[in-house]
Amino acid sequence: MRGTNRANKQWLIFIDTNILLDFYRQGESAIRQISLLEKHKNSLIITDQVWMEFLKNRQQVLMGTVNALKQPDSITFPPFLSDYQPAKTVAGSLKNASTNFKKVRRKIDNMISNPASHDDVYKGLLKIFSHVGDYTLTRDDEVKHCIRSLAQKRFTLGYPPRKASDNSIGDAINWEWIVHCAMQSADKRNIMIVSRDNDYGISVGQDRYLNDWLIKEFKERVSTKRQIELSPKLTVALKRMDEQVSRSEEREEAAIIASFTKAAHTLEELKIKYLIEASDKDSGEV
Repeated sequence: MRGTNRANKQWLIFIDTNILLDFYRQGESAIRQISLLEKHKNSLIITDQVWMEFLKNRQQVLMGTVNALKQPDSITFPPFLSDYQPAKTVAGSLKNASTNFKKVRRKIDNMISNPASHDDVYKGLLKIFSHVGDYTLTRDDEVKHCIRSLAQKRFTLGYPPRKASDNSIGDAINWEWIVHCAMQSADKRNIMIVSRDNDYGISVGQDRYLNDWLIKEFKERVSTKRQIELSPKLTVALKRMDEQVSRSEEREEAAIIASFTKAAHTLEELKIKYLIEASDKDSGEV
């Protein structure tokens, strides 16, 4: 009986694409966390769908970093300060800054053009997604046909997880594989989904709540006793795997989530403003 209780505390973790792309927005903690995920790769729910989405968006995230970089500005001092030592020091510092800026830009260019040699995030995640375990769904796996069929059905019926603008069954494939892994788990593991996508659930403050239909479906297809949780934080998943997480890592992750939440609110406000202006324009034309 005690063994059963211990087994019920074990977790299978599904990490969505948006969380993996966050590694490019982190500091040194990114490589450490990727290393921890590799350590627990047998407890990760992995799909080629997520790997494809990561590769599809990786270059755009890096280019966003490039576009945010600014070349150090040059300063021209008047001739009468040409021999003034502080002016010489500033000019020398700017020259060094310009040289180092070019090195940084070259590093990012190399990460884009040759990730296998220059991108530590890519190399670390490649090890994880190259792993073929009990909870890995690849294009070579025969079960993929069944998963895709179920995904196509739920997509057609409009079942979550699905965004209103979705024109692909990617999220449905991931969900069907999550359910399949839960059903096939010999030690009856609980499930954690790490994602910021609203198609999996909603945000209330710092908390995330799984979609009501997905909860109902999980209980009916898997078990009423097994747990399934949704979190926007990878640090929470690492804790579920009994790994230590520092305060600085939690603060860094919270800052990333806050920036995306602010951006999402701004976008929503712009949409509402556009709809109001369009409505006023239509009313005026009538």
